[in-house]
Amino acid sequence: MKRIFYLLLALPVLLFLSSCDDDNDLPDVSLSIEYDGAVEDDGVLYVVQGDTLNVTALRAVPAEGTKEAAISAVGYFWDGIPQGETNISPFPISIVTTDIEAGSHYLGVNATVLQVGKEVGFAVAHFPVTIVAAESDLPDDSSGNGAIASEVRMSDRQK
Repeated sequence: MKRIFYLLLALPVLLFLSSCDDDNDLPDVSLSIEYDGAVEDDGVLYVVQGDTLNVTALRAVPAEGTKEAAISAVGYFWDGIPQGETNISPFPISIVTTDIEAGSHYLGVNATVLQVGKEVGFAVAHFPVTIVAAESDLPDDSSGNGAIASEVRMSDRQK
């Protein structure tokens, strides 16, 4: 009877040790947003103050040589202030810039990333945005929509 009791005491320790894995195989992706209401120049989005920046889609772009990836949930932040969360693909959000001061800002993204053959990862990315006072302050690009990618910091823990 004592042997069974000692075995039962040792079981949780053995299960814990067998479940530990220091080799986290996290997703290898970048995040890309599709947008309208902005102009991109040299990796920065420019928006006229008072206009709306529409993120029409957020996508996980697998690194070359890796398998498919997807996003399951997204939280958006403007200069660190929460703007909304969604788990509905393609993860759209609209940012009205009427009350935002002209200058440099960033659109932050926290996303849960799933990739074939990898563990669940939690990605953090920043997209630089500059708010300009007038349309004449925009770079000489006439396109008001497109896509821009950002490198991500990946973790096995949600922040």
